[in-house]
Amino acid sequence: MRNSFMAQGALRVRGTMNGPRVAVYAGKGSSHSWTWLARLFDGAGLAEARFLDAGGFAEMLSEGASVAVVSGGDGHAIANAFSGEGFSALKDFIHSGGLYVGICAGAYLPLPSSIHPFQQFNMSSTRIENVGDGGFCRGATSTRIAVPYGSCSVVHPVRGEVLLGCDGTSLAAPLYGGPIFREPTEDRIVLRYSGFGSEAELQMEEEAARSMVLGKPACIASKPSAGDLLLIGPHLEHPRYPEANRLFLTLARLPASPCRRTPRGASRLGIGLARAVADLKVAVLGLENRSFVVGEKLWDGGRLLELVSAVDGYGGAVGPEEEPRICDMLATLAEELRAASDGTSVDDDADPELLVESARLCVDSHFREMATER
Repeated sequence: MRNSFMAQGALRVRGTMNGPRVAVYAGKGSSHSWTWLARLFDGAGLAEARFLDAGGFAEMLSEGASVAVVSGGDGHAIANAFSGEGFSALKDFIHSGGLYVGICAGAYLPLPSSIHPFQQFNMSSTRIENVGDGGFCRGATSTRIAVPYGSCSVVHPVRGEVLLGCDGTSLAAPLYGGPIFREPTEDRIVLRYSGFGSEAELQMEEEAARSMVLGKPACIASKPSAGDLLLIGPHLEHPRYPEANRLFLTLARLPASPCRRTPRGASRLGIGLARAVADLKVAVLGLENRSFVVGEKLWDGGRLLELVSAVDGYGGAVGPEEEPRICDMLATLAEELRAASDGTSVDDDADPELLVESARLCVDSHFREMATER
């Protein structure tokens, strides 16, 4: 499998002495899953990774990235953020030989669509199996189970650990809303869904879920031009799945050189940032098991805490010019969450994008510093 993917075409070498230049999208619409990429890349010593908003992402693609990665989140919000310049930069990047890696929401973006703004990308011919009216899903009003898409819905038949295999490969990784692909006519299958893990949560009747998922493509590779697309439904980068992590690095053509650096912990945070992080943790915990919807994305305390952990772990690299802004964003979100825990409705009120941006600034500062030290 590895050799067949690598043989699809020589990727242009855009990098430095520190390795390939990897642009990771962590802007509007992104969820917390890009922080898993940060942990994986940090441990692999990929010093030239950058974590960027839409403008920075498009700029890095134009200036010479090797790999572009878009992970999970609200696909509609991400597509809106890329509308115009972002999609144009992505297409130019791929046409000139770059590798686009889409995970979960990022894997939906290049698929055929006539709906605005998705129709601006349209670089893969493969379609999805997990689409319907959503009526056969339990509690289909939840975006966790079905997300509106035009006149139909993208449905999520299973959440949690799924089993994957192809060409002798067998491993596990979690699926959190990523696509189940139809059999491609032009693209190539890299992985298939082969089973459900013991703790997988079925979100429709078992027979329907098995029919929709098992045996269907979980990861496809496409070569629409000089560059490549690698579209992955499950999260191979999830930190609890080291075997899947190694496969992800291989498929994304990223070298692993274990890094012995210790991510900066709370003891390295500035006093103001440390206080803001502590205050936000208390506010998040006050939500207990509540969740809320922003756009088409369901948020809960666990997702927020993963982003808080990124601020806590990497915030020591933030410079004095950025720290006050991050503190202000964290304080604003903490205030919104405290109001929610007091009984105020949290639908569309709390703004996790403040936390996403705070975490992005901290993580990107860490990688910029790591690249400088190399």
